[in-house]
Order: sequence, then C-alpha cells, then structure tokens
Amino acid sequence: MTALGGSHGTGSTVERVFESGRGSLLGTYAEWLLQEGIPAGLLSPTEAGRIGSRHVEDSLSFLAGWPDAAPVTLHDAGSGGGLPGIPLAIVLPDTRVVLVERSEKRARLLRRAVRILELHNIEVLTGELERLQNCEAIVMRGVLRPEAGVAWMRRALRQGGVGVIGLSRRESPVFEQPVLGGAIVEVSVLDPPGWLLIIRKRGH
Repeated sequence: MTALGGSHGTGSTVERVFESGRGSLLGTYAEWLLQEGIPAGLLSPTEAGRIGSRHVEDSLSFLAGWPDAAPVTLHDAGSGGGLPGIPLAIVLPDTRVVLVERSEKRARLLRRAVRILELHNIEVLTGELERLQNCEAIVMRGVLRPEAGVAWMRRALRQGGVGVIGLSRRESPVFEQPVLGGAIVEVSVLDPPGWLLIIRKRGH
C-alpha cells in the first residue's frame, strides 16, 4: 500500500556537509548550471533565478530515502543536468553515484561538471535506463510519470533496494495508486512543500 507519511527533513546531513567545507561545492554547481547548463539547454532560462531553491535544494530532499545510512552505490536515472545526482554526490562523498543519461551531448556536459567540481565519487554512464539491473538505490526526477517510474524500478531494483521518485512541489501530492510497498512523504524544508515517493523492493 501507499502510505501518506509525515514530514521528512534533510537538515542534519546537510549541516554536517557545510561544516566540513564541502557545501561550497553546491554553490559552484549552481553557478555552473547558470553559466553553462542553461545555455546548453539543461534548464530553461526562466529557472535562472531559482536554481538553488527549486533545483539544488529539491535534489537534497531525496536524502529522505536513506534516513539511517547512505547507500554504497546510487544511480540517478535520466540525470539530465545532474539533478538530483550531483548534489547528492556532494553531500554523500562516500557513496558512489552513477549518473545515467541516454544523450551523449548531456553526458559530455555532465563529465565536464564533474571535472570542474573534482568529484571523484561520480561515474557518468551513457545508455538507456533498461540496462540498469540489481540496483541498490535509484533516484529519478522528472523522467517518467510516477506509475511508469514505479513499474521500471520494480525491474531495476534488487531485493531490499530503495528508489525515490520526485512527485511535485505543491500543497498536496497528486498520486494515490498503491505501489510496491511505497510511501508518499512530505519534505517540509521546501517551500512549497516537496513530495517524494519512496519505495522499497520486497521479496515475494
């Protein structure tokens, strides 16, 4: 069943990152999106004034899928401009993050961003999502409709794996279909609130 969960924050993890000095990389990445990502078509020019609040902070909300321990390997399915994968790689330096992108052009831009940020825990993989199998952790933002995303994650996740799908930024989520033992949770640190669908693949 899908349960409407309580609020999930990401404050403690992000605070530790800023205290460690790695938080400045989030600002560097936001600046890269502004100076190179928007001209390359990774984001609309209308997003220029809200890259931090709408995109970087929204990406960090995906940490709600792993409240106790970070995954060893995390796949960002359909990474586009590196959202949410690059911000997650910044705040989870001990997690290997794989950015999966079908477009070679976007993959080249992602590799450039990774070089600029000097992030050694990121791999950029060019290819279709269907090639992913037996994954420990997956995030997906604005790639597939929730129903299609859940169906795909059912195939791509390993038993016990966790997937997080970004739903919307609005007062209430628009998704009621029971799915894969998942939970719709509110991320109250965002304004308006963000909604995520967190699913865990269980054995039969």
